[in-house]
Amino acid sequence: MTISQQYQANTYQEAAQVLREFGILPLSSFIPDHPSLESITAKGQWHTGELTDPWLWRDRFPAEGLGAYGRFFAKKPLLISAEMFPLVKNLLEDPYTVQERYEDGLLAKSAVDVYTVISAHEGVDSRELRAKSGLKAKEAKAEFDRALIDLQSTTDIVIAGISDRLQESGVKSGWNSTCYMTAAHWMELHQLQADASPTPEAKMKMRTFVKERCSNAAAAYLTKIFKL
Repeated sequence: MTISQQYQANTYQEAAQVLREFGILPLSSFIPDHPSLESITAKGQWHTGELTDPWLWRDRFPAEGLGAYGRFFAKKPLLISAEMFPLVKNLLEDPYTVQERYEDGLLAKSAVDVYTVISAHEGVDSRELRAKSGLKAKEAKAEFDRALIDLQSTTDIVIAGISDRLQESGVKSGWNSTCYMTAAHWMELHQLQADASPTPEAKMKMRTFVKERCSNAAAAYLTKIFKL
C-alpha cells in the first residue's frame, strides 16, 4: 500500500489533518505517491453540495486560513498548509517586483494589470477582475488565465475563495466565481509571519521537511520543484 492510499477523509476536519501532516495537498494526484484531496476522499463525495463535498472544502481552507490555495507549481491547483506557506513562498517568490519583471521582459503587461487590480481590490472575483484589467473580451481569456498562473507560480497572488453570482434582486444565479488576493494580504489576514530565511537555510528547512514527511518518490519530485 502506498502512502497516498493510507489516508481517508470523510470530513473537512479529517482533510485538514492530512493537510497539516503533509503540508502540501494537491487537489488531483499529480505528485508521485503523495496524498491528494482526490485520493483521500470517495468519488461519491464530490459535487454534492453537502458539507462532505471536497469541492467546497478547497475554498473553505483559504477562507478559514488553514491553507493557501492556488496553482503554485505544475500549473495544478493545490493547498499548502498555513504552517508551510511562508517557507514555500520564500522559495518560490521572485526577488523582483511584478513591475520590475515586466520591465525586464519576464512578465506580460496583462500580468501587471491583473496584479494591479488585485492589489487595489483584495478578494476581487474573477469576473470583475477581468473587466477591471481590460481582459473581459472572449479572445483575452487565455491571456487572462496565463497571467493568473504566472502570478500564482511566484506566490504573488492566491485564490481567496469563491463569491456567489447574484442577480440585481440578490438571488443567486449561475456558477460561483473564484476570488483572488495578494499572498501578502492573505498572510496578514490570517496573521502569518513571512519566512525571511536566506535561501540556503530555507532550502535546508524544505529538505528536512520532505525527508521527514514525504515518500521517496514525492521527495524526489518536490526536490526538483524547489530546486533543493
